[in-house]
Amino acid sequence: MYKAIIFDIDNTLLNYSFSEHHSMKQALTIHELHPDLVWEEFWGTFGPINFNYWMNKDANKHNIYQILEYSFTDTFKKLNRDTSVSKEIAQTYWNLFCNTCDLEPNAETILEHLHRDYSLGVITNGIGEAQRKRLEVGNLHHYFDSLVISDEVGYAKPDPAIFELALNELKVDSNEVLFIGDSLTDDYRGAVNAGIDFCFYNRNDQRLEGQESPKYVVKDLLEIKSLFK
Repeated sequence: MYKAIIFDIDNTLLNYSFSEHHSMKQALTIHELHPDLVWEEFWGTFGPINFNYWMNKDANKHNIYQILEYSFTDTFKKLNRDTSVSKEIAQTYWNLFCNTCDLEPNAETILEHLHRDYSLGVITNGIGEAQRKRLEVGNLHHYFDSLVISDEVGYAKPDPAIFELALNELKVDSNEVLFIGDSLTDDYRGAVNAGIDFCFYNRNDQRLEGQESPKYVVKDLLEIKSLFK
């Protein structure tokens, strides 16, 4: 039925949440801010600030290092901490994050299985430097015939344009592809917009609302095998 399978990366193939938190704690420790700086207090402050910078309409005018530096600076100001370390800690964190590859359970097993019979691709909203390095660190990059990253192409899910780029690279039509992801906003809506079948990787046992009807739902990536029997 399908000629190609396309995956999201973050919290689908790679555990973004774990990598982010672990790399951040490492960075705080390297700069001697942890455990003196209470993690819950830091993350509860940093998380929303960093999110707002990313969502700001002018975020694309700044590179990743600037966004992180501004986020650390604003966080340390709120926590009455020294802000002079902001630039250095931003660089430390980003380097640590880019060089981690924490896999979702059975991610490599399912890629190895599918790679025998299907062209594989990736569509991800992220920074090219990080996404490419993380796949290389995990030795996963060789599985993919197409790698489409929002930072590099100027489109982001759920915009169907980013899906069209992947279809063109894989030389397939929309009805010949299955897209697998963990997000019901970016991934599911993007697939629907592009006319592509969607498999929801429901890693957190999320409740589906009435208007959400992915073609497939799996809680373990190994369940994808059974979809093609």
